[in-house]
Order: sequence, then structure tokens, then C-alpha cells
Amino acid sequence: MSTVMPAQQNPLLKEYLDILLRRRWWIIVPAVVGVLCSIALFFWSDKLYRARTRVQIRPQTISRNLLSPIVEIDSTDLVTTITAEITSEKYVQEVEDELHLIGTPGGPKNLEDLAKRLDRRISLVPNKKNNYFDLSVTWEDPRIAASIANELAAIYIRRNAEIRQRMAEETLGKLRENREQIERQLYDIRARIHKFRSEHKFELESYQKTNQDILQNNRVEIERIDAQIRDFKDKIRDLELQLEVPPAKPDAVADPRVARLREARRRREELLGSGYKEAHPSVAALTREIARLERELGLAPGEEPAVPEGESLQLQQIANEKARLQREIAVLEKKREQLVAENEEIERRLERTPDFQIQLDKLLHIEEALQEQYQEARAKELDAEEGAAVEEFKQGERFEILNMARPPSEPFWPDLKLFIFMGLAVGGGVGIGLVLLLEVFDQSFKSEEQLAAAIDLPILAVIPDLERAAERRRTRRTVTRAAG
Repeated sequence: MSTVMPAQQNPLLKEYLDILLRRRWWIIVPAVVGVLCSIALFFWSDKLYRARTRVQIRPQTISRNLLSPIVEIDSTDLVTTITAEITSEKYVQEVEDELHLIGTPGGPKNLEDLAKRLDRRISLVPNKKNNYFDLSVTWEDPRIAASIANELAAIYIRRNAEIRQRMAEETLGKLRENREQIERQLYDIRARIHKFRSEHKFELESYQKTNQDILQNNRVEIERIDAQIRDFKDKIRDLELQLEVPPAKPDAVADPRVARLREARRRREELLGSGYKEAHPSVAALTREIARLERELGLAPGEEPAVPEGESLQLQQIANEKARLQREIAVLEKKREQLVAENEEIERRLERTPDFQIQLDKLLHIEEALQEQYQEARAKELDAEEGAAVEEFKQGERFEILNMARPPSEPFWPDLKLFIFMGLAVGGGVGIGLVLLLEVFDQSFKSEEQLAAAIDLPILAVIPDLERAAERRRTRRTVTRAAG
């Protein structure tokens, strides 16, 4: 069984292979030239070295079950934040003070140039899974590259501690300010409650039972006073009947000053019994009148005048008793008026109690809510103080150098293999382009198939090209081996 070669199955592929074999030097020569040029470019290009420092993200030292961290920030985000700051003037100056790069051969000219170089030549690759990040620096000098990488890693570590401590202090300050604000509000509401209770003590429910008891006691007392007043009035009517005696003898002439003295003393006693003071104008006027009459009658202060002729001692005693009862009635009526006024005020208090109690309940509800807020704010503040202490003593999450950068022995750029591949690709591409151009502009027939396709007539005989025939045989053998 005969084997059909791939070239015979695909005439177009055979034609392309013929072209490549016929024009092979147009491809090989540019490819070799491209490789040589890339090698020359490799040796001519400046060498760049890459040094890498690996920084580990260490978790909080103290158990989170005991102390929760106060700084709630992802370490990767923190690394990104520090990276944005790393080329600022402050940290570029720190790198320059440590390494003295400005003015070195091929080095930066000033801080701005150094910042631009660092911005282009710093590479940061975080690894969240294993909690570390690689800080790579590319530089012309391998020792400088390693020094910059280590110095920047130290800045990352220091800056991380500063940011975490600052955030802890800011958080603590905000929580303390919030607690103090709530504490002031709580103090104000308690002062309002105390003032409200002081001003409306008798209108609140806590005093309602007392008000009702006082109201009932006053009513009982009023009834007792009314009964006592009625009893005294009955006695006075009896005494008035006893005082109705026969008129005095015609020759008995009573001194009218005696009657005025007794009347003045009686009125003075009534006023004093009603609660008037000695300094009251009415009492003082009666006191002066009594003193004047006593002088005119030749009596000592408080001395009773002699009983006039025709008036018995018994009648005088009855009159005195009547006056006493009248004074008692005046005192009781005064007390009754006070009790009635007090009862009216208590009833008004009881009517106002529901409204004032609602106001007090609102204030107490606000106080309770503020008290809960204060306790919560205080608890957060205490947690923040402990968290801030953790950050202050460097016990929180922090960065540590896992592997320090060392001067690399091989340059990172240029890469010889990459340059050779690029030269080969460019040279080969140029060669293939030349071959395509030559084939486009070459209109001669290269095979009997092209001739048959062009003239559309049968070909009766072909004069073989011995050299090309031998070449085609070699090609077929090569293709057959490749296919087998």
C-alpha cells in the first residue's frame, strides 16, 4: 500500500515550502543579523539590578479574646496607603539622609529626581494568603538597590506603627469626646428632673397618696371645727340670756371709761387670738388706748377696774366668758378658712397630677436612654484605652522584615535570552516580509502547476530541471520522514 505525502495532499503547502526553500537565505540572513544586533544591544544597554525585601505582617501578640484591636484596617490597604506616601518629600529626604544618593555618578540630581526614580522603580507585591508583601527596588547599582529596599522596608515598618498609633489615639479621642458629650447631656437632664421634682413635688404621683390623706384629714378637721363653733355659739346665747339683769339703781352712775377700757381689752385679745402680731397697726392702736385709759382711771397695767355699784361679780364673770368664747370662735373660723383654702389647693394639685407625671415620665425616659448610651460609650472608651495601650507598646498587628534584601549578583535588566528572542523574531519577520515582497514582484512561473493554471491548456511534456528535481526529491524525503 502506497503512502501519500502531505505535500501531495495540500498543493498550497507544497508551494509555500518551495518558496521557503528557494528564498531561505532571505530569511536566515536577517534573522542572524537581528540576533547579532540584539546581542550587541544587550551589552550596550545599562544594567539594572533588582533587590527584594520581604516584610511579614505579624498578627496581634495579645489574644483577641482578651483585647480586641482598636485599629480596624486591612494591612493590605495600609500598605497601599504607605506606598502612596513613600515618594513624598519627607520620606525621600529620609532615604537621601541615610544613603546619600544625590550627586553620585549616574544618580539623581535632586530630591524631585530621586522621588521620580523611586516612583518608577518601586514594586510592591502583597500576598494576602501568607500575610507578607515583597518590596522590590530596581537600580543601576546592586548595593544601592538592596540598601534602598531595606531602608524603604524600615520606613514601612515605622510608618505602619505611627499610623496605627495615630489611628488608635484619634479613635480614643473621638470616643472620649462622645462619652463626655453624652455625660453632659445626662447631667443636664438630671438637673432638669431634680428642678422639676422640686417645683412640682406636690403635683406628682409619688405625693398623690399624701395629698389625699391631707385632704381627708382637713375635711374631718373642718367638720370638727364647725361642730365646735356651733357649740360655742350656743353657749354664747345662754350667756347673753344670763346677762339680761335688771337695770342699775338710779343713783349708781357708771364711769364710761371703764366700759371703753373693757371693750378695748376685748378687741385686742380677739386680734391677738386671730393671729395678729403686737406690731400690727390695729393692735398697737388698741394697746395705746388701753394704756391711756388705765392712766386716767389710776389703774396699774392689766388691773381690773372696781365693779360698779349695782353690778355683781357674777355678771362680770359671765361677760368675760362670753368674750373668751367669741375669741375662740374667731380663731376657729380663721383656722377653718385656712383648711378650706388648703383643700382647694390640694384638689387643684390632684387635677394637675396626670399632666405633670407625663412630663416627668418623658424626662425619665430620656435619662434612661442617655444612661444606656453613656454606659455603652464608656465601655467603648475603656476598650479603646486598652487597644491604644496595645498599639503604644507595639503589641498590635505590625510589620517585620522576614528577608532582608541583598545585592543581586545578576542584573534584572536586560535579559539576554529575551534580547536574542526579540532579535530572532524581528530579523525573521523582516526576512519573511522580504520574501513576500519578492514573490509578489516576481511574475515568472516556478512550476508546471502554475503554468497549467495560467494558460488553461493541457501540458503534454515537461523538461525537467535536474537540479530542482534533485532538490524536490530531498524535500519529499524530508517531508516523508517528518510525516512518518
